[in-house]
Amino acid sequence: AGQGTGAAGGMASVPGQEADEVSQINLFRARAAQAEDAAASEEVYMPRAPRPALLQIHNSFILAETRDGVIILDQHAAHERILYERIIAGFGGEASEGQRLLFPFTVRLTKPELEIVESVSEPLASLGFDLTPFGQGALLVQSVPSPHPYFNAEQCIREMIQELLHGSELTRSANNQNERVAMSFACKGAIRAGQKLAQEEMHELFDQLFATELPYHDIHGRPTVVRLGLGELRRKFGRT
Repeated sequence: AGQGTGAAGGMASVPGQEADEVSQINLFRARAAQAEDAAASEEVYMPRAPRPALLQIHNSFILAETRDGVIILDQHAAHERILYERIIAGFGGEASEGQRLLFPFTVRLTKPELEIVESVSEPLASLGFDLTPFGQGALLVQSVPSPHPYFNAEQCIREMIQELLHGSELTRSANNQNERVAMSFACKGAIRAGQKLAQEEMHELFDQLFATELPYHDIHGRPTVVRLGLGELRRKFGRT
């Protein structure tokens, strides 16, 4: 359930954050910084720290070992947070070019649906959507954002239009049109639960999530990560 604008932009408390969780965050950030340093100087050989193996659970959650337990990431919630902050930061700058489609497609819409698209045409264009009226009651989609390799542009467009037209607890908490569109796209365009990911893609989710301003909650206010300490695991197995 949504928790208003505070969930999207200002949830300051971090339930369950402990020293080893912070250590895990620093590990991912240090690895990203090391990669940047190595790229900046080709003459100096800098061996990269080994990346810990990650386990994807039911193609929805990603488990990583920490110094004192495990941390579990919700892949949809995490990517939702990443996309939202990236979109908000990009508004006001140059519009994204989007990915030009080799085979543009049409979307048939009702009059109210066409009107809602027109009302948010500027933020949609900033995201990288090129939507052009095409005959009676249709839009020609010529370019789309590319938030991840598994993105279903037509499904995302249809779901966003319905949410923006009828409203949701999430979009009703927005302060303006830009925020409404950012929330809707982050939710509908993020990597979905059930999507199998490669090791590198899972590592990128961790790295990008912990580079956001509010990594511990998605835009609905739900947790992006949970932590199980070694002590808790021992108690569950009767090893206290």
